[in-house]
Amino acid sequence: MAAPLWFDNPAQRQAGQELRKQVSFLAASNVSHQFNELQRLLSQESLTLRQQSDLLTESYLLIQGFNQVMASRPIGGDLLGQMPLHLTSPEGSAFELASAVSQQRLVQLVIDLEPRGSDYLAARHWVEQLQRMVHLNWPQFSATRLIEPHQSHVEVEQIRVVLKLLNDFQGSVLGQEYDAELVEAVQRFQRRHGLEADGVIGPKTRTWLSLPPSVRAQRLSRNILRQSHDRRWFSEEYLLVNIPEFSLRWVTPQGERFRSRVIVGRNSRRTPRMATEMVSVVVNPSWNVPRSIVSKDLIPQIRRNGDYLAQQNFDAFDWQGERVDKTPQQWQQATYGQFPFQLSQRPGNANALGRYKFHLTNNQAIYLHDTPKQRLFDKPSRAFSSGCVRVQDADLLARQLVEYGDIRESQFVRSRRSNATQWFKLRRPLPVYLVYWSAWMGKDHKPQYRRDLYHQDGDLDHKMTIAMGGQIGR
Repeated sequence: MAAPLWFDNPAQRQAGQELRKQVSFLAASNVSHQFNELQRLLSQESLTLRQQSDLLTESYLLIQGFNQVMASRPIGGDLLGQMPLHLTSPEGSAFELASAVSQQRLVQLVIDLEPRGSDYLAARHWVEQLQRMVHLNWPQFSATRLIEPHQSHVEVEQIRVVLKLLNDFQGSVLGQEYDAELVEAVQRFQRRHGLEADGVIGPKTRTWLSLPPSVRAQRLSRNILRQSHDRRWFSEEYLLVNIPEFSLRWVTPQGERFRSRVIVGRNSRRTPRMATEMVSVVVNPSWNVPRSIVSKDLIPQIRRNGDYLAQQNFDAFDWQGERVDKTPQQWQQATYGQFPFQLSQRPGNANALGRYKFHLTNNQAIYLHDTPKQRLFDKPSRAFSSGCVRVQDADLLARQLVEYGDIRESQFVRSRRSNATQWFKLRRPLPVYLVYWSAWMGKDHKPQYRRDLYHQDGDLDHKMTIAMGGQIGR
């Protein structure tokens, strides 16, 4: 008598083992209580082969259902950090499964369920390691004193243990001296979490050290799923803005063409996730200030200083488009009424958009641009904008786009030497993806984590989100 499906031959057993690992990964992500229940049932030692086979078949069907749900959602619409999914089996899946068995391609069918393009296998290995630590009484680091290199501190021994468990430290776990070997390990840990790698242990480093394995596993697995989902939409060549990483990359089939730091929206004015296209480069842009920014940012400035508009090169217009001039005192008085004026900042070095605006196609007035406040790029955490993305080395990006978009270089150079606004349309639009990946696998095959700026990850431990609410430092 033949054994049940998933146990009849070595290939079926291999497929079953792979399926168990996929279920475990999805259970760690907490995207659906159904995967957690399947993992719990599959871990019972008293199950018969028939019962295990039935559970594995259900696992296959639910994973396929999950993949179909995710495939139907656009970038920014994955909802992985929100309410758990309730999944159903897609129609025709059982027939597909039976056909794969008869054609001896069951293993490939199961492998095809895996998330794509996101270092899934390396991430799954880490998630498995983290799941084995869930039972540990994870230390909580609450001291307030900074720990400098070569000092001694009661927390150092626990820090050694945590960094060894997370594979950042290979030395002895004994001793309260913060020695050179441990300093190097802390610096590696800080880099993996987007902190300044100065080796000084302060509140932000302590918060990340306190993050328990269950939350680490959920954050990593959810973001791997999100990356796989987003990459379904990617073109061969594109600009990628990862909001929690504060980074921009220009990716081509031949490799990375450009990379820079960026400034993104603060939590109260978030940079949205989206798929869009860059269609134009604007040299010496004027800034037509959105009404929300006028009311939230500029009116308080004018109220304090009636000369603010003149000092910052703003022109004011009424709703008929006629320019309006007032004395400083009159401008201050106007801020206490309806303020029925549109504001536009003239091109120049003080313009909030800098020397370049990179125009994107979307209905939310979101674009990339230069900034005169270059010093902000030196900060580890860069969520300062009102939703648009400020780009470091914008001049270099513009020059690259001249070549990419077949823009006449001589005309571009002349425009840069003047203060006149000039639009340059790209001959071919460049796809741009604004994504929200707060965890991913680094080139060293270790997880990278970043602060959940906009509370999109649904962490199990919300205390961590609260603790990381300030600027990232030590």
